[in-house]
Amino acid sequence: MVKVKVGVYRLGHIGRLVMRAAFNFGKVDIVAINDPFIDLNYMVYMLPYDSTHSKSHGTIKAENRKPVINGNPITIFQEQDPSKIKWGDAGAEYTVESTGVFTPMEKAGAHLQEGVKKVIISAPSADAPMFVTGVNHEKYDNSLKIVSNASCTNCLAPLVKVIHDNFGIVEGLMTTVHAITVTQKTVHGPSRNCGVTAAGLSRTSSLALLALPRL
Repeated sequence: MVKVKVGVYRLGHIGRLVMRAAFNFGKVDIVAINDPFIDLNYMVYMLPYDSTHSKSHGTIKAENRKPVINGNPITIFQEQDPSKIKWGDAGAEYTVESTGVFTPMEKAGAHLQEGVKKVIISAPSADAPMFVTGVNHEKYDNSLKIVSNASCTNCLAPLVKVIHDNFGIVEGLMTTVHAITVTQKTVHGPSRNCGVTAAGLSRTSSLALLALPRL
């Protein structure tokens, strides 16, 4: 069986879960990681753990300046500019763009300069085609080089589709009860869009509002 070879940009929560899913699925090889903010030892320390999905199975260790997962060595890059990541040298054909920063097509397209065939954005994009399984996945065209898998919209969109297809929706109000995100503070301090999360539920914005109408 020929496995799809994938590189992951940014080993945050989503990046780590993508890697975990890939190894559990068995049909995807993670061949490279790019993260300019953490070193090898910290990668190896973080990879086995997730506060929601518990500890992963398998073996993870550092060897010859690479993380080795279940016996598979993974190439590390530490570039901030996507156009400078040598994905092709590591054999990556697809890139998971999970920084939440390079979401417009022009910025995400920088990954394509180093041998990558396709880019999957893990957050809503203002202009990239977005697909959610159970909503519009059948519209996916294999010629597309950059796509978005939306975000937490994936939970709400299938339910909204059923209601809209059968009864029609004129207007709606969405409330997301979400884990703490990078824009929320855990201690008192100035914040542009929310209060202190540690003190209780706080108001903030959601990119799901960008994705849902486009789906």
